Amino acid sequence: MSKQDSALDTLFDYGSFIKKARAGLVNNMGKLIAASVGILMLAVTFTTVTFDGILTEEFASSLLLLLTSSYIIYFSLEDAGEKYGESTEEYKAAGERYAALRKMIGGEDIEDLRDFCTEYSERELEFRKSSALISHGLTQKMLKEYCDGKSFGKKTDRMLAKIKAMQVIKLTPNTLLSREAYTKRSELENPEKRKLISLIIKLIPSTVCMTVTVSIMLTAKEGMSASDVLNG
Repeated sequence: MSKQDSALDTLFDYGSFIKKARAGLVNNMGKLIAASVGILMLAVTFTTVTFDGILTEEFASSLLLLLTSSYIIYFSLEDAGEKYGESTEEYKAAGERYAALRKMIGGEDIEDLRDFCTEYSERELEFRKSSALISHGLTQKMLKEYCDGKSFGKKTDRMLAKIKAMQVIKLTPNTLLSREAYTKRSELENPEKRKLISLIIKLIPSTVCMTVTVSIMLTAKEGMSASDVLNG
């Protein structure tokens, strides 16, 4: 085992610890919020909070440095985690099973495989429609009556229209055999296709918070008397 693999094993061995820490954090969220408010009030009482200019050279350089550093760390950890997952025995075993199944399919089996794909796609569409109906408190009877022209109100009709408009997901033998997926909003979708967009979206809150953080300046108040401290 290489030093990198050993380091990754050590890092991911903390998974159970992180789960416990997360549970403890959730259970004590009220205390955390109270402590945060207390710290904020202390900052407001004993310091002068100002917003530095966001168009200055100093602000731009500090923000750029923070963003670059955080993005490098974020994507490096994401890449390291993905490679670690691909090195696990479960991933390798799944890849071997997939390769073995692909070898079992010959040219004479394509027609049967195509029929399977068609049947699966139709059943998958029925499942999505049923799940959507249940999640919104609707029934198959209501959907059928809506398709026949009955109205249940604007809001309900709008939801029934969306469910009615759901399309069959295209699933072909080529999709299964080439490990590719061209679908969206389905269990058939390959998450790799939208991974970069998803990662960038998750970075938006951090980017906004860092922008605000860099622009905030805390300056200790001068000339505070004992009564000011006690009042604070």
